[in-house]
Amino acid sequence: MRNTDIISDVFSTLRISGDLYFRADLRGDFSIEIPEEHRCIRFHLVRQGRCHVTVPNSPTSKIQEGDLAIIPNGVKQTLASNPESIGKTLAEILAEGDLADGVLTYGNGDRQTRLLCGFCSFDQSVDHPVLANLPNLIIVRPADLGREPWTAAAMRLLALEADLDTQGTSGILARMLEILFIQTVRQMTSHHGGSGNGFIAALSDIHLTKALNAIHTRLDEPWTVASLAAEAGMSRARFARKFASGVGIPPVDYLTRWRLIKARSLLSHSALDMSEIANRCGYASTPSFSRRFKQTYGIGPGSYRRSKIAP
Repeated sequence: MRNTDIISDVFSTLRISGDLYFRADLRGDFSIEIPEEHRCIRFHLVRQGRCHVTVPNSPTSKIQEGDLAIIPNGVKQTLASNPESIGKTLAEILAEGDLADGVLTYGNGDRQTRLLCGFCSFDQSVDHPVLANLPNLIIVRPADLGREPWTAAAMRLLALEADLDTQGTSGILARMLEILFIQTVRQMTSHHGGSGNGFIAALSDIHLTKALNAIHTRLDEPWTVASLAAEAGMSRARFARKFASGVGIPPVDYLTRWRLIKARSLLSHSALDMSEIANRCGYASTPSFSRRFKQTYGIGPGSYRRSKIAP
């Protein structure tokens, strides 16, 4: 695995899955309050017109045709024709029966705003640092993607499929939302320059990336802070400080967390026996693996696996 594949490993293990909420046809003066939803990455693609997006602790942002708003942390948000508009909650609008055939219709007037609204979800019990330090709102504008042709191409395909609306469109749109989110995180990593804190910044640091790559590619090895520091080419003390500051948690905590996340994925999506999963995830014995898994998730690995295959 190349260093840049750490992102792929993280997101494939987290099993992020995209889907659509609805298409929105909004007219005149409108304001829709969307409630918080934990562990949900939301998307709003503007197909026509414009609107304003407001989330906590961020300035209101105006988005217009072709722009994509990403709300990574499931925080509450407001979509409005202007920031001063007073409107209704999404639940109130849906209760009035304004959603039919996958299209949400709201408001009156000649001015029209059309949105494609979707989301990505993932295992709510999984807590990985890649999601912890993302901003509450990310705006992807085609005009800003001149040096990111792959993201621009994905945006064009998303827009074309949204207009096509035929057999297979919903599945393709869902996958495109997943792709665009991963591309956006990758873009933030490449533009970070190694400054700041958080997993994204850590992937821009050559020393921390060496240690992270060692964890992700050789998870079964008996890693210690000293051996990870040697992989990073740093002294033990300096590495421990830099890793904790950069990634947000100490190296042993990250190692343990990733081992359990990987084990959780293998329990759900493989037929490997318990001892093989324990071995692949770096545990010397099945009992020690079982104890740590139950301590973290409140359920033993065997019970967890059975819950995933129950009819």
